[in-house]
Amino acid sequence: MTTSPIVTRLAQGKKLLLDGGTGSELQRRGVNISKRAADGGLGAWSATANVDAPDVVRAVHGDYLRAGADIITTNSFWSNRTRLGRIGQADRMEEYTRISVELARDAIDAIGSDAYVAGSMAPPEGRSKPEAGANLILLEYVSSIDEAKTLVNAAAETGLPVFLGLKHFDGAGTLRSKEGAVAAVEAVADLPVAAVLDMCSPPEEITAVLPQLRAAFKGPLGAYANIGYGQDPKARDDDTRQWHRIDVGDNNPDRYAEYARGWLTDGAQIVGGCCASTPEHIAALRGLIPPSTG
Repeated sequence: MTTSPIVTRLAQGKKLLLDGGTGSELQRRGVNISKRAADGGLGAWSATANVDAPDVVRAVHGDYLRAGADIITTNSFWSNRTRLGRIGQADRMEEYTRISVELARDAIDAIGSDAYVAGSMAPPEGRSKPEAGANLILLEYVSSIDEAKTLVNAAAETGLPVFLGLKHFDGAGTLRSKEGAVAAVEAVADLPVAAVLDMCSPPEEITAVLPQLRAAFKGPLGAYANIGYGQDPKARDDDTRQWHRIDVGDNNPDRYAEYARGWLTDGAQIVGGCCASTPEHIAALRGLIPPSTG
């Protein structure tokens, strides 16, 4: 099946549905995504599942496609030399990244979908080589002005559209660097950013910050929230436990859809889910966005 380029659809004002959490969903399905580094900390997180449990990765992608996702994110968050090096697999960076795209494409082909593939890249080293088959680069968990500029410039070298995913830590839009999310958007104003997405913060914080980003960025805007995925305080001392724990609390699919309804009202063209969200959450969002064709 063929589609028009994603940037064209967004320029036409169409709204698109992003998938939900991949790492947290793999964890729900029993995959060990919490391999420890030598210092006892978290290693490369979910990327190792591309080799350890490829059928489960395909199944997660497939369930999001069946829920109606227009964009599938590769399971390649932190598949860079820095993070893989924490578990002694830095030299397998390209292998993990290539397989992540292949698994996403396998799921799309099996269902006969025309979804786009977003190649996920995240700090501290966002230069994992995207393989043929990705339609865009999704920079995730970017949380400083320096990261934003460095990663956008690096990703632009691929020739693919670059989506910038900003992670803030409060309702004021404060980044890990103590800079503001709006300042980060303004810093990349002259760089080739095809869309800005507010990501991985709690839904209520995204609701507070999204209007600020709308005022600062005139291009396509998106949002996908973390609805209950944080470090398990007992994990560092017990390596039999997953590093993160899942607790969505009141963030059931219907409630999450209400947050997303507000984001769409505030100008978002792309909505989906981040950590702890499920195919059921994405299915609930599908009702807010009529399917569109290229």
